[in-house]
Amino acid sequence: MCTLLVALLSLALTLLTATPASAQPPRDAGRPAGGVPESLIKEKDYPIQLEPPGPDRIFHVESEAALRERIRQEFRQRNERAEFPPEIELVRAGTSYEPRFFPPMASLFVPDAVCYKPLYFEDKNVERYGWDTGIFQPALSTAKFYVDLAMLPYNMGVMHPCACEFNNGYIKSGDPAAFFLYIPPFSLKGAALQAGVIAGGIAIWP
Repeated sequence: MCTLLVALLSLALTLLTATPASAQPPRDAGRPAGGVPESLIKEKDYPIQLEPPGPDRIFHVESEAALRERIRQEFRQRNERAEFPPEIELVRAGTSYEPRFFPPMASLFVPDAVCYKPLYFEDKNVERYGWDTGIFQPALSTAKFYVDLAMLPYNMGVMHPCACEFNNGYIKSGDPAAFFLYIPPFSLKGAALQAGVIAGGIAIWP
């Protein structure tokens, strides 16, 4: 009960001592959004150009000295004096510096055509172009390996192991590539080598 009475008395005192909002002057009365009193702002001191500048004004190039002179002229028209901070002399007059000479930098250029030895067990669709058949890929890669192993004599007859193979004609890395069935070209030498290996195998293991 005592706590309720104390709360009511506090509320009554607050309402009695509070000043109506309408009686309080606005905190920023007479001040613009920037916080500067309106009495200190004169229209002649702060001319505002309402018309947009033309191309001759936007693309006009002038030096630092010309810019400062133009600002001085604008201030003279308002009977004022433009003051600029003192310039700092970075390089003394008459001082000469020797240019720095850097050693030539060597860059390694990788040619577009790269020579390498024949890749008899390469799976171009998977290894070059990123084709993937999901859960069937291990079985297909295994079958591809054994087919290449069986055709190894023929492929060696088409291109011997010391030959130089180039990557010309392949689709560039990152470009979309279709799935191709790469069949080795016909070669009498490869066919003869394949037949000789088969005949030799039959002779060794009757």
